[in-house]
Amino acid sequence: MGILNKIGKVIDVLLEEENENYDKGVEFEKYVAKLFNQKYFSIADWTRDLSGKHDIRVESDSNPDLTVRYLPTNEKISVECKFRSNLYKGKLRWTYGLKIEDYRLYSRENNIPTFIAIGLGGYPDDPERMFCIPLEEAKYPELYPSIYERYERNPRKQFFWKRGMLS
Repeated sequence: MGILNKIGKVIDVLLEEENENYDKGVEFEKYVAKLFNQKYFSIADWTRDLSGKHDIRVESDSNPDLTVRYLPTNEKISVECKFRSNLYKGKLRWTYGLKIEDYRLYSRENNIPTFIAIGLGGYPDDPERMFCIPLEEAKYPELYPSIYERYERNPRKQFFWKRGMLS
């Protein structure tokens, strides 16, 4: 087998893994969206993630995945959804540094509290564990258990909004 064939096979494997991760992310977003009871919440926006599909940067792709409206008070809340099969060196790696700044900018410019919903283990549509971390607490791309475990929630429980906290 020539070197070009080997390189081609490596690229195919990497692209297949990227597509699989994308599909898992979409499935987890759907799962999270269903945890917002329509009696109390409406989905105001759902980021479409078009940049990777069209080789064109779409500004809204930098926004958190979901923006929901709490109907009783008309407050908006944004949620970035991440699914991870396992921990990375004992830490929960949820993003990379530049993306954190995108979420902070969005939250600040729109005056919308932002949370990171993370599914860990199991399947994207049935995670073993789940965390809902305020963006201000998710300061780094990799979080220690002392941070993320404070925000653990039952992954099958509907979301609840009270006094600025999503749980």
